Amino acid sequence: MARASFQKIKLLKKKNIGIVAITAYDASFARYFDELGFDIILIGDSLGEVIKGQKNTHNVSLENMIYHSQSVRRAVKNSYLISDLPRESSLNKLTAYKHAKKILNECRVNMIKIECNKKNIDVVEHLVKNKIPICCHLGLTPQLISQKNSFRKYGKSPKEFSSIIKIAQTIQEIGVKMILIECVTDLLAKELRKIINVPIIGIGSGKSCDGQILVSYDILGISYNSIPKIVEKKYFKIKDFESRVKKYIYNTKNFL
Repeated sequence: MARASFQKIKLLKKKNIGIVAITAYDASFARYFDELGFDIILIGDSLGEVIKGQKNTHNVSLENMIYHSQSVRRAVKNSYLISDLPRESSLNKLTAYKHAKKILNECRVNMIKIECNKKNIDVVEHLVKNKIPICCHLGLTPQLISQKNSFRKYGKSPKEFSSIIKIAQTIQEIGVKMILIECVTDLLAKELRKIINVPIIGIGSGKSCDGQILVSYDILGISYNSIPKIVEKKYFKIKDFESRVKKYIYNTKNFL
């Protein structure tokens, strides 16, 4: 199993030190992020969009996740590794357990992330009962939606606010080790942090979480689909990256 320990993540939360997370899908980026000191690296099913060029994450397969998770695993020595359970693997308890176990065994990641709503809490409970370390993804859940109007802030209405709170409390009681909240209101994020004891990682959910995660290709400003509005433009470039590429192009074209 990987060297990284979940105790470090819990300690960062306890000391109120922000947990820094990012996605990676290959060995080169993974080693780079690991050496920079990222606490968590997620092999996300966002690879469906940024790597495969698809319009969403729905067609990412178990084989895709295993291939990319193995690539990342080879390069990482220190960061805590989490791998997404793809949509096809989350349809029922037996399939979810079989595929989560396969990812853990073949890729040696530390944790499995599963998108969660009130309809699949039984799947989450089955995984936890069978000793699968789980991070639950709440709020905007790309695997579980298909309508454009579903890509929005969650928790604005009192009903939705209380529903997400209730789900978070339920999965904490079940025994999940971490929660990721995507595109929820800052007010909801603050409330969750008050009542939830496990680390809460946010994406587009304000600054009240225990940590933050972004898609690496979004930070570079080169995602195949449009860059989400939640990503601040100041992150769009790695220092000197664009100038180096332009210099390479110029020198190559003028070589002869």
